[in-house]
Amino acid sequence: MSYAVNVIKSLRWPGAYTVSKSGEYCNIYVGDGLKRGDTSFFPVEPPEVQSDPYDLVENPEPTPLMAPEEPAEPDTDKEDNKEGEEDE
Repeated sequence: MSYAVNVIKSLRWPGAYTVSKSGEYCNIYVGDGLKRGDTSFFPVEPPEVQSDPYDLVENPEPTPLMAPEEPAEPDTDKEDNKEGEEDE
């Protein structure tokens, strides 16, 4: 029976360890999430919050179920009779 315990330490990820004994193993990581050799961690500031967009103007439906009523045409005969001619 062996009471030996193996501990493996990652050189690439500081804080990552693997421990094994009798064929059973356990992985654990206690670190800051940076690989070895990375300079430092400076998160970028998030962008400014945008203002609410302007409301769009409502337009009539492009294909209505019923055709809109068209206005009556103006009476153009009255304009032609302004020269003194009277209707009979």
